[in-house]
Amino acid sequence: MKILAIRGRNLASLEGDFELDFTAEPLKSAGIFAITGSTGAGKSTLLDALCLALFDTTPRLSSVTSNANIQDNKNDSITLKDSRNILRRGAVDGMAEVDFVALGGDHYRSTWTVGRAGSKFSGRLRNVSIKLVNLTTTVEEQGTKTELLKQIVDLIGLTFDQFTRAVLLAQGDFATFLKAKSTEKAELLEKLTGTNVYSRISQSIYRKTQEADAELNVLKDRIKGIELLTEEQIEALELERKQIAESSGVIKKCAEILNQKIGWIKQEQELIKEVSQAQTLLGESKTAIEAAKPRYEYVARVDEVQEIRDVYNELQNSQKQCVAYRNSLQTKLQEEKKNAELLAVAKENLKVCEAKQLKVNEAFEKAEPEILRARELDAKLEVVTRNGVQAKKEFDAAKALKERTESNIAATQKLLDNELKRAKELDSWFEAQSIYKELIPRTELIVNLLNTAQTSMKQSANSEKTLKSRKEVLEGDKKKLEAFQKEAERLDKLLPAEILALREKLSDGVPCPVCGSLHHPLRVEGVSNEANLEEEELNRAKESVKKQLEELNAGIEESNKEITRLATMVESYTQQYKDAFADADSYLAALPAWKAEFEQGALQVKLQKLAAEWSNNQVELNLIKDKSINLQTALTGEKKNLEEAIKGEEEKTKKLADYRTEYNDLAAERKKLLDGKKADEVAGAFQKEKKGIEEEFRKLSEELNKLNANSESLKGGIKEVTVMLEHLDERNKILQNSVGEWIAQKNGAITLELLAELLQKDSAWLTNEKRALDQLKKNEITISATLDERKKKLEQHQSAEVRPQGEEESMENLQTQLQDANTQLDAMLKRDATIDAIFANHKQGKEKVKKIEKELPVKEALAENWKKLNQLFGSASGSKFKEIAQGYTLDVLLTYANKHLQELSKRYELKRIPETLGLEVIDLDMLGEIRSVHTLSGGESFLVSLALALGLSSLSSNRMKVESLFIDEGFGSLDAETLGVAMDALERLQTQGRKIGVISHVSEMNEHIATQVRVEKTVNGRSKIEVVG
Repeated sequence: MKILAIRGRNLASLEGDFELDFTAEPLKSAGIFAITGSTGAGKSTLLDALCLALFDTTPRLSSVTSNANIQDNKNDSITLKDSRNILRRGAVDGMAEVDFVALGGDHYRSTWTVGRAGSKFSGRLRNVSIKLVNLTTTVEEQGTKTELLKQIVDLIGLTFDQFTRAVLLAQGDFATFLKAKSTEKAELLEKLTGTNVYSRISQSIYRKTQEADAELNVLKDRIKGIELLTEEQIEALELERKQIAESSGVIKKCAEILNQKIGWIKQEQELIKEVSQAQTLLGESKTAIEAAKPRYEYVARVDEVQEIRDVYNELQNSQKQCVAYRNSLQTKLQEEKKNAELLAVAKENLKVCEAKQLKVNEAFEKAEPEILRARELDAKLEVVTRNGVQAKKEFDAAKALKERTESNIAATQKLLDNELKRAKELDSWFEAQSIYKELIPRTELIVNLLNTAQTSMKQSANSEKTLKSRKEVLEGDKKKLEAFQKEAERLDKLLPAEILALREKLSDGVPCPVCGSLHHPLRVEGVSNEANLEEEELNRAKESVKKQLEELNAGIEESNKEITRLATMVESYTQQYKDAFADADSYLAALPAWKAEFEQGALQVKLQKLAAEWSNNQVELNLIKDKSINLQTALTGEKKNLEEAIKGEEEKTKKLADYRTEYNDLAAERKKLLDGKKADEVAGAFQKEKKGIEEEFRKLSEELNKLNANSESLKGGIKEVTVMLEHLDERNKILQNSVGEWIAQKNGAITLELLAELLQKDSAWLTNEKRALDQLKKNEITISATLDERKKKLEQHQSAEVRPQGEEESMENLQTQLQDANTQLDAMLKRDATIDAIFANHKQGKEKVKKIEKELPVKEALAENWKKLNQLFGSASGSKFKEIAQGYTLDVLLTYANKHLQELSKRYELKRIPETLGLEVIDLDMLGEIRSVHTLSGGESFLVSLALALGLSSLSSNRMKVESLFIDEGFGSLDAETLGVAMDALERLQTQGRKIGVISHVSEMNEHIATQVRVEKTVNGRSKIEVVG
């Protein structure tokens, strides 16, 4: 993976467009190039642009842990981690772009852009967009932002975390790692290698162990909570259930007999009731038949008059027709009279309508000239009104423009006053902090000096402590050496017989004066073997003492070397402390209390916070100054706009007044015409009146014609009705004679009134009445048969075999006995159900226990496995497995780092101190002497930390060759000599075909690296980029 170009626009302090083209001179031919500039100029922003274009984030943003929001403009805010924070304040758009060579060899260009809505400073921030183009094929890749970012990761073969470790070398972090405490080493290594997963695994194992133990305890508690029946309880319950079955059978039989007797009594009562009901119904039926005799006679009369029904009905119809025709004749005569009256009125109305028509025509001819003039004036008024409305709109617009401009002036003035007030506050702050003015640009250098002094002081104290301890050990070894030398001399003088005497004095638990052993097996074996071993034992003792002397001499020699080395270290650390302290004092002499604050450990933090606050306030002050200039310019423009707006308002006011005068003159003249009414309205009224009169004339004429026709029709109808009445009168006389003769034949039994009444009953009534009377007789027969049947049933029931015997088996006594039996039976059934439930619970409990016992070994095995894992790797904090894993990670890292260290300098090799994360350095030029990393000089520390950073790069890039490397701020604390060593190492590194960018604010870099990317501050927080070489 290789970076070909980095471009950007309006990012942080870098205003406008900038570009680093590694395919063009002088960067093309430079193996090493420096990115230089003062603190805060924007050197690291170049790396931010690189990361933004590829990953939409930066190392600085990814380290933010807070989710807090910051105000962007009046109504919007964004999170601290939002990549849009890098957009320069006051800019309306920003861009970061990178050309690179992908794993497949194709060249690609990735572009990150952001902007504000409407290209206005006050506009809302738009979402970030990513564009990816294959420069080899000139094809733009398609997809969402997320999809394109994933594609970029696939193209370069590195995630963001891997990229920051492989391309942006963490040399500074490894320099800290070398001399950090053991607890801090794991945290730093975790951060550097991105292996925090081991902490989570450790915590997960601990949590799973707790969960498995909890689940196992739950199962055990569940078994304890299940109560099962004993064998004795089961036998007792089985016996009780058998007794209940036998007793309940007897009681059921008794209850069945009692139910039968009670049923017999109830049925007898029901049968007696049914017989009584049938007797009652039979009596009612006979009474109904007797009461219906008049109805039978009336039906006979109705049958009798049916023979004269047709003649009688015809007579009734004829009489009704006569009445109807007479009524019709009377109506027609009245209508004829009324029609004659209407006819006279219609003729008179027609004459009046003709007179009205003549009058309206004359009035219209007289008003027509006035209508024409009114129309002319109305047209002129419409034009003037339209022009007046337009003039009013123009006046309102001019007035609104003036008011808006006045409002803008007030708002702009207020903003300007606020900015000037804030600028004054910041100037006061800078004045109050003026003592730090010369220190702020050198804050990082000063802090590094203070840290170096602090570290050197601690290392010196630690070395002195170690030196003291080592001297004490040396003194002890010398005393032991003297004792063993005396013992050796004594042994040389001893004979074998004396050895026997010495052995006899030995006792278990007491050290041997010769070899120091606490156990003395030869003494126990007895005297029989001593003679054979005397000389051998003496020689062995001498050999043991000789060996002890050699080991003590070697230890004393090693202690002397270590004491010399530690003394040198103490002297070196002390000198480093003095040098760093003196250098810091040269900068901090103006601060009277700085030494006290330094001793309290608060000075570095204070300086860093103050530098950050100084930078933020300076950026804010520069922005305020820019904004004040813009606001002042805007204010001047708005005032000029106000003058033009006032002038425009005056012109529109005069124009509107002219139109209003013209309108009033025309309106006054128009008001005198037609009483102010509209011309079309007056003309329309005439036309409407004329049309109304014409319509009225037409209707009156039609009405007159209708009345004449109606008069003729009524006369014909009267004549026709008169003829019809004469015919009906003759027919009525014939029918009346026929009916009278039939009534006479009945000898007074039926009168005309009775005949009319009887004939009112139609055939349906007659049929229904006959059917009802027949039903009365049928009911009597049916009820009589039912009564006989019920009496027979009652006799049969009273002779039944199972029935109550005597008064003692009354209904009340039988029901009491049955209730007692049912009570006993219910109690037995409930107890039987209870026993069934007890057995069911017992069975269910056994199944639960069986199931749990089957599950228990699995849970126990699982809990045991988790327990073993937890003992090895688990911890609540995650530290146990993290430290183990970090040890293996560090071993792999050291393999890569030693390979790079060999390329940088063949003198050194790194080694991990067993069972720790500490490092040792093997000095191959000193015959493999092992040195502490705390004894390394500045140049040596740089080489080691650079090798570790390169090792991490190799580890992260997974065998992929990374041809572009950047080292950010790795030279801040190096002196001139050490800087030379560092440059030699970088020269050797770039010969491996890599392009290396070194970011530093150290001015001495100019002497060592010819090709430079200079980031220079200009004014108002702006910076520019210049490539020289």
